[in-house]
Amino acid sequence: KRADLTEWHRTWFVPNNTTVIVTGDVTLKQLVPELERAFGAWKAGATPKKNLATVPRTAGKKVYLIDKPDAPQSLLVAAHISETGGQPDELAIESVLRNFGGISTSRLMRNLRLDKHWTYGVRGGLNEARGQRPFIISTAVQTDKTKESILELIQEMRGVAGARPIAGEEFASAMRNQTLGLPGRFDSLNALENAALSLVNYGYPDDYYAKYASSVRALTADQLNAAAKRIVHPDEVIWIVVGDLKKVEAGIRELGLGEVVRYSGEM
Repeated sequence: KRADLTEWHRTWFVPNNTTVIVTGDVTLKQLVPELERAFGAWKAGATPKKNLATVPRTAGKKVYLIDKPDAPQSLLVAAHISETGGQPDELAIESVLRNFGGISTSRLMRNLRLDKHWTYGVRGGLNEARGQRPFIISTAVQTDKTKESILELIQEMRGVAGARPIAGEEFASAMRNQTLGLPGRFDSLNALENAALSLVNYGYPDDYYAKYASSVRALTADQLNAAAKRIVHPDEVIWIVVGDLKKVEAGIRELGLGEVVRYSGEM
C-alpha cells in the first residue's frame, strides 16, 4: 500500500545516511549553495542497519531444469556464493576474472565462441555487492551442444581455480587489458559517477583510481592465481538450464552433476 512505500522512504532516505556524488562541469563553490537550497531543510533521522549477515557457502550438487519446448538454444547458468565486495586483493580478483569471463577475448569466450562457435557470447565473474557476491557464469548455447558446453564450463572453472594457472603471455595480456583501456573506461560522466560510487560502497581510498594503473602493474601472476582460488569453487556450483528438455535432459543427467530438479510449464 501507499503507506508502506512512504514509510520505507522515510526510514531510509535521510541526510545522515546519504552521500551526494556530482559529476560534470561544476565547482564546489557553485555546487554547495545549490545543495543547501535543495536539501537544507532535510531533517536527520535514525538510520537502521542493513542485514548483511554471512550466509553459508553454496552446497552445490544441484541442477534445475526448466523446460522450453522447441527452444533453439539452451540457457546455462552456473553459480555459487563467493566473497564480499571490497576485498584487500580486489585488484587481483578483478584482473583474473576479466581474463576468465569479462572481456571479448576471455577464456570463456575463446573456448565456447571463438574456438567452438557454440554460442554468441558467454560471461563469467562476480556481481557487484557490498555483501557476499554471487559468482555467475551465463551463456546461451546451441541445443545440440548443451551437454558438451557444460563440460567445457566445468573445465574452465577448474582451470581458473588452479588446474590451469594464468601465466606467461596470457598474464601479460591480461595486465595490458587492465591498464591500456583506462582512458576509454572513464570517458563519460556516468563512468566517473560509478567510480565514485565504488569508492563509497567499498571504502576505497580517495586516490584508488589515481593509483589504479601502477597498482595493477605491480600485481604478479601468483597473486591473480591465489585470488582466483579463493573466489571460484567449481564443486559448489548450482546449475540452471532452460531449454528443450526432450533433447537435452538425458545428456545433462549423464553428467552426474547432482540432484536434478525439473520444472515445466508455469513456475
